[in-house]
Amino acid sequence: MDSKRGLRQDVPTRWNSTYLMLESALYYRRAFCHLELTDSNYKSCPSSHEWEKIEKISRFLGLFYDITCIFSGTKYPTSNLYFSSVFFCYVTLKENIESEDDYLRTMANQMLKKFEKYWSEFSLILAIAVVVDPRYKLQFVDWCYRKIYGASGSSEFIRVKSKLFSIFKEYVQNKSLTSSTHSLEKEKSNTSCGVGEDVISFRKTASSILKEFNICEIEELGANTQKSQLELYLEEPRMATEIELNVLDYWKANQFRYPEVASMARDLLSIPISTVASESAFSIGGRVLDQFRSSLKPSTVEAIVCTRDWLFGQREKFEAQLEDLTEDVLSCDINKEESSSQCSNYANTQA
Repeated sequence: MDSKRGLRQDVPTRWNSTYLMLESALYYRRAFCHLELTDSNYKSCPSSHEWEKIEKISRFLGLFYDITCIFSGTKYPTSNLYFSSVFFCYVTLKENIESEDDYLRTMANQMLKKFEKYWSEFSLILAIAVVVDPRYKLQFVDWCYRKIYGASGSSEFIRVKSKLFSIFKEYVQNKSLTSSTHSLEKEKSNTSCGVGEDVISFRKTASSILKEFNICEIEELGANTQKSQLELYLEEPRMATEIELNVLDYWKANQFRYPEVASMARDLLSIPISTVASESAFSIGGRVLDQFRSSLKPSTVEAIVCTRDWLFGQREKFEAQLEDLTEDVLSCDINKEESSSQCSNYANTQA
């Protein structure tokens, strides 16, 4: 067993320390049982019933601990992780309030009361953020609400869907305004570059005729057949949920296919789902701006904090690679020693 893991102590005011304590105790379960058999003075070993209880509680708290680690990441997790994680919490609590274990059922009931208070104030924008994840889209939101509320969950889903399309409509309008501004600037630049008045008037006439042609074509094809970028994206088959996907890289690759949806996704995914990252930045800033360096400009402080983050991030990656390399070297040495000992044993037997 890996003795470096050690045992963790409980802190009454922090529930995650309880989970870490139980997890470390379960890892050394056989060691505790062995100590009870070999040391007559050791009287505190949990019984088999208590070990089962520890396993159930540890399994129950494990999900919440993992989600807390995701939300508390200082590497700025994107907001598409929020809705699915909160949904998993809700489903787990709902399942455990009907548990056969009295202790677990009481604990789940107390947690569910607090959880529903936050669930009632749930922000729709965080539910919309999961839609721009190609592994989930609107189908996942619909399925989640139906699983929680049953048939009545469709009303919540309709709220999310209508909000999504209203936000997308604003992005389309902003893009049309931007494109019209660019066209005006282009006309001005053409005029300033010495394009004659007769050429400009011809372009205006041609443009009005072509607009009439475009309107006629739309009427023939039918306005209902024209689908927005958002509708086309939602109609595409979903990716498998098992795929490890960097959603920012996905939208970077698809920004030319769905420029308006990509612009909306970029803004939605940048919404912070936890205050941990900002609090961490402020705490670092407090160490940068001390009594001896209290006159630094904001731009200088920003440069120092960002540079520190980049350097430490690279160092963590380098240390992880170095650790793996060290383990590989050690394992090679061990294998070499074993093979040499086997060869020497074989030689002795032959002699």
